Amino acid sequence: MNSANEAFDERHTIHLLKHYLPAQAPLKDFVHHNTLHAFQQESFHHALQQASEKFGYKVYQSLNEFRERYRSNKINQQIFDRIIIEKKGSENLDVWTQKLLYQDFDESINPRIGQLREYWKIEFKVNLDKEVHPILFRLISAYIDQGISVWTLPISPLGFLESVRNLEKSSSKSLFKSKRARKLLQDSNLEISDLLKILVGNESLFEQYLFDQQFGHPGWSGMISVLEDNPSGLLDSRKVCLRDFVMFELLLEIDVLDSKFGKDWAPLISKLEDFLPKQIMDAHENNEVFEVYALWLEIVEWTYFDQVLKGLETHQDKSEEHKLSYQAIFCIDDRESSLRTYCELEDPNCQTFGSAGFFGIEFYFQPENGKFYTKVCPAPVTPKYLIRESEARKRHQKDVHFNKYISGVFTGWLTTQTMGFWSGIKLAKSIFKPAESPAMV
Repeated sequence: MNSANEAFDERHTIHLLKHYLPAQAPLKDFVHHNTLHAFQQESFHHALQQASEKFGYKVYQSLNEFRERYRSNKINQQIFDRIIIEKKGSENLDVWTQKLLYQDFDESINPRIGQLREYWKIEFKVNLDKEVHPILFRLISAYIDQGISVWTLPISPLGFLESVRNLEKSSSKSLFKSKRARKLLQDSNLEISDLLKILVGNESLFEQYLFDQQFGHPGWSGMISVLEDNPSGLLDSRKVCLRDFVMFELLLEIDVLDSKFGKDWAPLISKLEDFLPKQIMDAHENNEVFEVYALWLEIVEWTYFDQVLKGLETHQDKSEEHKLSYQAIFCIDDRESSLRTYCELEDPNCQTFGSAGFFGIEFYFQPENGKFYTKVCPAPVTPKYLIRESEARKRHQKDVHFNKYISGVFTGWLTTQTMGFWSGIKLAKSIFKPAESPAMV
């Protein structure tokens, strides 16, 4: 098929999707990510407004929460006045004080994302996500599997979509319920726009539709996007790209609709009438409630900033002769730092330290019978050591659950009907009397 159109640029849309999707990498390495990276070229408060209006993120506390801080005297009045004067001018102090403390605003979040695809439920009474996601997620997880599954998906070096094509050709049972989806899958000249014409109809809505679709599962889409750009993210590498992932999901959607309505259903545009949802990339207008949020956040932060400085001025070091209740070492990440603060707050006589979680020993770990090494240290560090697991097979031989026959069709069923009951008893027992298991490393 060949669908040359000017309104929809497939490459540009895929590029935009990759920019806005979360950079969800496989969690085999240390990961720290800026969740607003797609907006980092904007000023801070404008970025928050865009994130909220585009994707429905809750980016500020509610006005009631801010106002409760004020009523509880947790806000410094001088800072309250100063921030308003700096941002809005002294002549507007009374006006903006009224807005911050008393005026009613509509704080409901109506994100642009999802509005278009919502019409499948409203007009067609079909939940495409519920029908499509179970198949989509099972196949993509089987494709990028790193050795967890017992039965592996036939992998084509040409990528995910080609692997699905080969699976469909060689299987006695089809992945699809309709003939049209099976035929479209095998068309090597198939384009995303061909599928969107069937589903949506109006080219001006193609980009919006793909954003709605892919942000229905941003974790999976984000991971596919990351693996496309960084194949080394997988130890057992796979050729995967966001375009293939999108095309297969579109095919599954067509299949669901064909199986429910035959081939006579009209595209989505036929049900929209005169209503067209606001496009995801349309410009954002000034919104007074976000101005109020921004002022409140500045006021709260500067209030706490002054309190912290005052606390540092009055802080007295512990005497070296004072007896410590205990000492503890924590990793130097965000979560552990807050835990350290909590410990020292609850017990002023304790002493905590921050250290890199690998404790200065940079190494690779190789499970027994594993083909690959896992890096167990921060990203910039190159390991000097290799730690190999041994005797795992001996541990596993002691437990019937690790027998290779439990994954067979008949033997797996037989094991479930027999040893499954004993496993339930052991599980209940372990709640009250925990014990080591062969699965422990």
